Amino acid sequence: MKKHLEKKTKIQKNQINFEIVEYKPEYKENYKDLNYEWLKKYFEIEPSDEKILSDPKKEIIDKKGFIFFAIFEHKVVGTCTLIKHDDSSYELSKMCVTERYQGKGAGEKLIDGAISKAHQLGVEKIFLFTSSRLEAAFNLYKKKGFKIFDNHRALGSNYKRESIYMCLNLNHDDMGDKN
Repeated sequence: MKKHLEKKTKIQKNQINFEIVEYKPEYKENYKDLNYEWLKKYFEIEPSDEKILSDPKKEIIDKKGFIFFAIFEHKVVGTCTLIKHDDSSYELSKMCVTERYQGKGAGEKLIDGAISKAHQLGVEKIFLFTSSRLEAAFNLYKKKGFKIFDNHRALGSNYKRESIYMCLNLNHDDMGDKN
């Protein structure tokens, strides 16, 4: 019985109540630092990464995109981006949580915030590019309803790194080959 209670307590401690907020200029360096952390660990920082990370206001916010941050105890611990492609589709990008807070629910809350914003905007689909090297993220995307699609967009990714194209249809219509 005692072991069962210890397990339950441990699981509850792993879930932290993160606050999700939208971009503020004072978070600019956090955005860059968090993304550099995962990019350096798994890949390399490419010119298209550097362009977005160096001036997120110009490259994302001013183009009607959104950047979300996971905050815990007044500290930015995660981020993700919705990049507007057209009125009906946004790209989920630059999704990351600092290593210390991974597996504690920040990534899921960030995705939920992005999906909620997309619903508010009347967006039909959210797509993303990911890599099989990012197993936890890949599994989270699947859990949230993103599906893998073989699509010409994946071949046209702005990155050298492997790209798996995934899409979440917010209208629940059959996506077929409409991408």
